[in-house]
Order: sequence, then C-alpha cells, then structure tokens
Amino acid sequence: MVDLEELYVEPQVVANPNDRLRDILPKMKEKNQWVVPVVLHKKVIGLLTYKDLLKRRVSLDAKILTLSSPSVTICEKDDFSKVIAKFYTTKARAIPLVNKNKELIGIITRESVVKYILDTNQIDNNKKVREYMSSPALAIDAEESVARARWLMIRDNISRLPVTRENKLDGIVSSRDIVNALYSINEKKRSSILTEEERIMAMPIKEIMSSPVISVKGSDSLKTVAELLLKKNISGAPVLEGDFIEGVISTIDIIKSLESKYNLTMPIEAKLTSGLKKEEIKAEIDGVIERYLSKLEKMTDIIDFKISFKETAKSQDKTLYKTTVTVSTKEGNFIASETDWDPIVAVKKAVEKVENNLIKKLKKIDKSKKVTKEEE
Repeated sequence: MVDLEELYVEPQVVANPNDRLRDILPKMKEKNQWVVPVVLHKKVIGLLTYKDLLKRRVSLDAKILTLSSPSVTICEKDDFSKVIAKFYTTKARAIPLVNKNKELIGIITRESVVKYILDTNQIDNNKKVREYMSSPALAIDAEESVARARWLMIRDNISRLPVTRENKLDGIVSSRDIVNALYSINEKKRSSILTEEERIMAMPIKEIMSSPVISVKGSDSLKTVAELLLKKNISGAPVLEGDFIEGVISTIDIIKSLESKYNLTMPIEAKLTSGLKKEEIKAEIDGVIERYLSKLEKMTDIIDFKISFKETAKSQDKTLYKTTVTVSTKEGNFIASETDWDPIVAVKKAVEKVENNLIKKLKKIDKSKKVTKEEE
C-alpha cells in the first residue's frame, strides 16, 4: 500500500475565497501551477483552474469565490486504487489531499501519479502509444483565430490543441496560453479593454502558440513516452505518423492504460435525446454533471451515476425534458426526476433532490451511530 506522502506536494499557490484574480493569476503563471486550491479556515472549498478561466472572461478584480468550481478531494487514508480512480474519472490535473476534517494537506498531481506508476514498473514494456492515444486528433490551423481555439477547447473539454500549417504540425496551444493572453490586457485603460480583447480573440492562433513541438510516434513505447512527458514537464504530446498527426497522447491516457489492472470505470452515464447531442449542449451538461458529482463525492463514495432525458412535450420551437438521475452509493440507491423546458435546469433540480435525500440518509445513519454508542 502506497503512503500518499510519497505522492503529494505542497501547493505554491493557495487562494482565499476573497482574494482577487489580479493577485492569484500572476502567481499561477510564475509557479507554473494549473490548479489552485481555494481554502477557508484551512478547509478546501473549491478549485481555481485555467479551464474555469477559459470558459468566461471576468474582471481582474473578481473574487476567487465567484470563479472557482467544486473540488473532488483525496483523503489521506485513501489507497492508491482510489487515487488513480479519481484522476481517471475527473481527468483532473491535480486533486487536493485532505485530512478527515477536510483540511488541506497538499495536492496530488497527475504527474506524481504517473511517476509512481513508472517507479513501480506498472507499465508493460510492450505497450505502444498508438494503443492508448486519443485519436483522431483535434487540431487547428495556424491562421484560425484564438476565439476558434477557445471554443474548441470548451466544446471538447480539452486543455491543448496541436496547431497545423498546410496540414503539418507547426505548434501547440494550451488553455493557459489563451487565458494569459486575455488577461494581459491593462485594466487601467478600461475604455479600450473590450477593443483589445476583441483584437486578441480575432488574431491568428500562431501568435500565441508554442513552437517547436515535442512529438512522439505511435510505435513508441508507452513507458518511454511517459518518461519523456515527465522529463519535459508537459502533460501531453502529438503523435505523428510521418508528417500526419495520428493522435494525441497525454498523462491521462497513461493512467487509462491501467483500466483493467485497477478495474477503472466511469461513474457517469448520460443518455441524451437527439436534441441534446449537439456538442455545445452536451459539453454544458457534462460540466454541470462534473460539478455536482464533485459535491456528492465529498459526502460519500459514488459507485454509479446515471442521467437520462426524455422529451415529454413540444411547444413551437421548445421541448419539455424530463430528467431522471440515479445515483448508487454504499448507503443505497437514490433516484430523482425533474421536468423543465431547459435541460440544464432539469439536471440541476434532479441532482439537488438526490443531494438532499443523501444528506437526510447520512444524518439518519449518524444519529443511529450516536444512539448505539450511548447504549453501549
């Protein structure tokens, strides 16, 4: 059994919910920290990530509390199988490590998980990159706009894009590159902020991409590539077949290579109607599910999480959706349904019902334990 002290590091940047973005963002850039724990009275209450900042543009004076998202956490007593499962299901870059009182101990990064996997020889030498890479690779032309790159990242829930010129790899751009470009605007010139932001969003992605790019081959050993990613301090790389981008391999793909060893499964299953399969809507539903799942996981272990949608009525150009949420936990199964013209609202209402029912059940269990102790 691994001691989690071997995996965690102390975060160099920690935010208070009342801190301003202008004070935290430069530190994230300086310390190369993609994920910042938001802490109140030593307890983790959320996370600030580049993904959060990519989704919406706010003032540098905005409080961190309004920008952060709920956080999945790892308990100091969890074993490695639970740690790897949480990275597998959330695709997080880093997850806070907390004690039994939910107080911050440190953060466990995806890189430290991959390093442990390598140090303990858990990757078979015969495994090849092409078996585990994400393919086909989503890429963007060097002349396309920053706005287009941002939209693709939000739509597909990814943090980096290979950049091509005449269909050949020319560079790579990350969510951090876009966020840093947007927030480099001098906010003292308030009258020109909007104009400057529009200029940045319209300029070609080649202006902010990184080049040259570290790339690998599909025939490369997965183990060798995992070592390369750690050595170069990058979370992923394009996979080339000649000049053609065959796919992308990331540290999360390396974790996925251990699916069978750790019996890793996704706890979320969403059955979408045809009207909800548009990429923009699906991405928004995925985001809502991810946030609420994080809240539920703070209360108990989630074994299975399923959401289904049913179109129950139509009125002109609107559709009425019935959303059913089924959550399996060690305390039992919880089911709730809600109906709304807005599928996102229906999801939120249904999950909130489940959350309230789970809280009631946990309170009953806690009360029962107290009574038993008193009787003893």
